[in-house]
Amino acid sequence: MIILTLGLKELIARWKAIFAIGITLSIPILTFLLLNGYQKGLESRYEKTFKNYLIVQETGSMGEFYGSRLPASLRNDLAMRGISQIAAELHTITGTSPENAILLRGIELENYPRIEEFKMVEGRPLQVGDPPRLAMIGIQLAKQMQAFSGDLIEIRGRNFSIAGVFENGTFADYEAWISIQDAQTLMGWNSDVSVYIIPANEGLQSGDSLPGGISIVQKGNSGQDLISEWKPVLNLLGIIISTLGIAVAVAITNVLWRLAWLRRRELAILQSIGYGRPSLFWYLFTQGLGITSFGFSLGFVEALILAKIIPLRTAGISIEAIFDLQVILLSIVFTGLITLVSAGMPAYWFSRQNLVKLMKVEG
Repeated sequence: MIILTLGLKELIARWKAIFAIGITLSIPILTFLLLNGYQKGLESRYEKTFKNYLIVQETGSMGEFYGSRLPASLRNDLAMRGISQIAAELHTITGTSPENAILLRGIELENYPRIEEFKMVEGRPLQVGDPPRLAMIGIQLAKQMQAFSGDLIEIRGRNFSIAGVFENGTFADYEAWISIQDAQTLMGWNSDVSVYIIPANEGLQSGDSLPGGISIVQKGNSGQDLISEWKPVLNLLGIIISTLGIAVAVAITNVLWRLAWLRRRELAILQSIGYGRPSLFWYLFTQGLGITSFGFSLGFVEALILAKIIPLRTAGISIEAIFDLQVILLSIVFTGLITLVSAGMPAYWFSRQNLVKLMKVEG
């Protein structure tokens, strides 16, 4: 207990140095939290698959977002293969810049309620018999655009009245849904669609191909493809953050070694009267923990603020950072490793010094 008290007193006495190194440490903590928070947000919204449904799309596209265009005649071909339920949708990204881009989904009003699970946050869903130029939008898109039921939303230069706001916990929360007829008119596609959604286990399965460059994939696969595209970037950022963590650990190690060296005579005396190497470690660990706790707290607050004011959004695809228990625990482990290395190295070096020489140092 005495050694811990001495460590705390030294921490308080050198608070300026501790404050400076704590701010430095907050940077890798901040980036580690943001990286894992965005990765968790990416996986939570884009990794879901729906085993009951398959997507018929143009080969090589991400049909559930954009890039696929199929003829209306394909519906008859699918029906001739014995498919019992066939729903068409149009998926694309509209907007004049990445900042105002919107994920747009044209839906068949008679089919979409059985395909997509959602709950209405306000207003009402789209219904068969609705007039043109009505939309329902996801809760995240509503928050971004500050638009809710009864407001107007501009899609590809035309105003749509918002009938309701929905939520389903996937990337659809960033989408605007309109009737497929409105979407075809808006895009000038005539009767073409992006994808057909069919039940699984009716003759076709994920991985099959149809003539004309058409592929069958699991519903939700486009989200997994998006995650795969982001993985190399996230992995590279992870390496950079780890390097920053090592650099900060070295800096803290140097600070703790310097603080211990300034008290080398006192520490040598304590060791000579029975306070062995473990006590020396806990003396330095107390100071290291104070530094890393301050750095973690500061980095965590910074991450919360930055995640709110700097959204990760491009071409209508948005990723919201999620700081759940897993992300926080990973960050604590990351910080704990820095603490252990920072305290362990100088404790080991100091314990190998000649105690007699250290005690002869003038106080």
